[in-house]
Amino acid sequence: MQEVTKELQPRWNAVIIDVLSVFIRICEAQGLRYFCAGGTAIGAVRHQGMIPWDDDIDVFMPRPDYDRFLRLAAHSMPEGYELLSPYATKDYPMYFAKMCNARTTLLENERIPCVFGLYIDIFPLDGACDDVETCYREKRRFKRLMNKLEAVSTHNSFGEYVGLLTKRREWGRFAVKTVAFCCRSWLRRWLLKQMDSIAYGHDYALSSRVVTYSGAYQRQEIYPKAWLETPQMFAFEGLMVNLPHDYDAYLRHFFGDYMTLPPVEQRASHHQKVFFDLDKRLDLKAIKRILNLKK
Repeated sequence: MQEVTKELQPRWNAVIIDVLSVFIRICEAQGLRYFCAGGTAIGAVRHQGMIPWDDDIDVFMPRPDYDRFLRLAAHSMPEGYELLSPYATKDYPMYFAKMCNARTTLLENERIPCVFGLYIDIFPLDGACDDVETCYREKRRFKRLMNKLEAVSTHNSFGEYVGLLTKRREWGRFAVKTVAFCCRSWLRRWLLKQMDSIAYGHDYALSSRVVTYSGAYQRQEIYPKAWLETPQMFAFEGLMVNLPHDYDAYLRHFFGDYMTLPPVEQRASHHQKVFFDLDKRLDLKAIKRILNLKK
């Protein structure tokens, strides 16, 4: 595993802030809506930039804008940048998209052979039904499908694969991976179709609530669309970025007293980094060669 040290942190941050700036330029030029999400929103309000111990940037886009962004990015991404999505990237394990610096290298999981650059996460924000409990059941179903997509994207050794049978709670994962051995591409398409059927189940324009199905905060990912409306602008590392109109309600819904710093022992990044290179793009074969030399 590689660590983003205090010495490397400024360079790392500079790369992903640059990706964010290009993303914002595209959105402004095309009239696309976006909002900073989660810790990135806290950073804008509390630090006027990134949380000092954080190492990623999250944004979300209303579903109509997200879909249009993906269509535009498919043929007009600026030179030096790339967009990853589950529809167009082999072995990509997430439902949401990443916009990356194409001149850097990052491998997050040794068992998922998907190499990309330093990135910002872009989450689709979907319409939700009025009943929170019904929406939460849909979100839990979506989470099970997303776990299967991750299992399909993970390439285990035969020993690890057979070892899943020794744990009853892993039998479902074993079954999914067995099917994937025979028809991985078909299973990926089928899982994405099932997730899409949930995500597109409620028209965003007609919904009074919204949900980030691929978000990690469970029930908190469901909230009133009225909190968004006209974005509020905040300074963020020299940029001006969009936050939800009622950013205080949004952030308290997720984090409670978000203006109070967490305990010192919790001020650390939780993202996995098997390998990264801030200066060039390497392919998977080259990364494996370097990792083998380090063992």
